[in-house]
Amino acid sequence: MYVFGSWVTTNFIFVFVICIVLLAFDFWTVKNVSGRLLVGLRWWSYVKDDGSNEWIFESLEDMAEISPVDSRMFWGGLYVSPLCWLFLLIVGFLRLQFEYLPLVIAALMLNGANILGYIKCSSSAKAKMESMMKQGMQQGSMAVLENNSVRNWVLSTLLAVTTNTPTNSGNGRGRDVV
Repeated sequence: MYVFGSWVTTNFIFVFVICIVLLAFDFWTVKNVSGRLLVGLRWWSYVKDDGSNEWIFESLEDMAEISPVDSRMFWGGLYVSPLCWLFLLIVGFLRLQFEYLPLVIAALMLNGANILGYIKCSSSAKAKMESMMKQGMQQGSMAVLENNSVRNWVLSTLLAVTTNTPTNSGNGRGRDVV
């Protein structure tokens, strides 16, 4: 609508408002729908009573459900969109059309917020996954050692190896092997 709005109408305010509404819809859709469906990530932030900002991140537990093609398309679109708006900002400056610059700056800010949110969410999901893997490995190894039959087998195998004294069949003399 930003590029072709003048083909539909000459009313600047109408085109400006429609573009802002479409930008808000795009921001909400990418943040709440596309990110969750395509890469399994979702983020939001809210302001606490003391005025500080808190970011909250959600991610799928099983990232194997995410298609690599969908993921590449999502991240590519997330990074290409602000580049397009940056190009339009430069064109607006060069053509001396300053009336649409607030719209382009708003688009850059909304796209930048989505990029920042998803980068933080992605790094949080990776840290969460690494923590879950470490915790699972620790619990798994402890469970194996707590199992009496496994512990007894390990101890009996170790004792058998250290106390075993095989004989050398070539000369008939026994040799201790440790």
